[in-house]
Amino acid sequence: MTRTSAATLAFSIAFSLALITGTQAQAGGLQKLNHIVVIYQENWSFDSLYGKFPGANGLDNAADTTPQVDKNGEPYVTLPQPLNTLFSPAVPDPRFPADLPVQPFDTIKFVGANQQTGDLVHRFYHEQYQIDGGKMDKFITWSDAAGLVMSYYDATEMPEGKLAQQFTLMDNFFHGAFGGSFLNHQFLICACAPTWPDAPSNIVAQLDDNGVITRDGQVTPDGFAVNTSYSVNTPHPASATALMPNQTAPTIGDRLSEKGVPWAWYSGGWTTAMLGHPDPLFQSHHQPFAYYANYADGTAGRADHLRDETDFYTDVAQNRLPAVSFIKPLGPCPTPDDRSLGARHPRSHHCDLAVRPPRLRRPYPVRNVSHSQADRNALVPRTAQHPRRHRRRPADRLRLRRLAS
Repeated sequence: MTRTSAATLAFSIAFSLALITGTQAQAGGLQKLNHIVVIYQENWSFDSLYGKFPGANGLDNAADTTPQVDKNGEPYVTLPQPLNTLFSPAVPDPRFPADLPVQPFDTIKFVGANQQTGDLVHRFYHEQYQIDGGKMDKFITWSDAAGLVMSYYDATEMPEGKLAQQFTLMDNFFHGAFGGSFLNHQFLICACAPTWPDAPSNIVAQLDDNGVITRDGQVTPDGFAVNTSYSVNTPHPASATALMPNQTAPTIGDRLSEKGVPWAWYSGGWTTAMLGHPDPLFQSHHQPFAYYANYADGTAGRADHLRDETDFYTDVAQNRLPAVSFIKPLGPCPTPDDRSLGARHPRSHHCDLAVRPPRLRRPYPVRNVSHSQADRNALVPRTAQHPRRHRRRPADRLRLRRLAS
């Protein structure tokens, strides 16, 4: 099965730009681009936001993967009531009925787009069990939020959906690796899984003879870090005791630098995190370059390329934006009260859908140039990892479709 991902596309576009010689953009194809801006958001599948987008390969084509079975292969008769995992232990969410049919359901009927639901598990082994060899029939049984995994919002008329109507929507567009933010950020810049051959035994997953986890962990038995792990470099949480050694595999940053193409990773909250006062929404494992020796503490690579999100807007205003920019936003939502309930992933929860995407309304180059220059800039918003929710098919191809004029 060929697995083409959003990370691969971003990597390929940036690498193609690295092959352009000279400083002037040339007419035709990628050569005419002055800037590529990749905005890396969180935690949504295509179907869970755009499954009802007019003309898209979406939920209307989901019938073959709608049936769901338990771990013994027995079909569910109704959806288990969605759980609210923001409480510990998780509790049934009374906003949802306890007897919904086994099919994708529109969350807006029960929970507004400006409200919050529970979080859902998105880990390396769990996603593979949910996919179940391509049958896509165990999303419920391997989720920690029960029937919530079958939910979606129709984002067609929400802010980012309206933006999609103006441009090209990619309706067969997939994340690069099984699991969560940590590994997919690594795949975005390296297309690789970090190695940790001597990881402490207590964080190494254990599997039975059938390949099913008997104890989950950060690291696979053969030494690859696949679930959230932290680097020996800053930033990392003060509570982190097992720290992953510096990585030496080549990254897209290395490749761009080799070709003399200017680039930067702009991260919301980076400056305060480096000062030891991270914003409650700042995520150390969303900073993939910080895991690599070329961008370790005290290196020129870190000083030259790893910046705060606010620097992006300064660079735009002062006309010094590098050719390739990666932006990791710091979500404006949840509210302080929501944070106390465990909302720990910026740009992931339902509470920001009604206002999303505030970053896209800021002066990104593609939104801040004349019509005659708009085609000199490529803006690529996308989400980071395992979407947590059911999707209709395994990732087997990439198809770009012009769905809006």
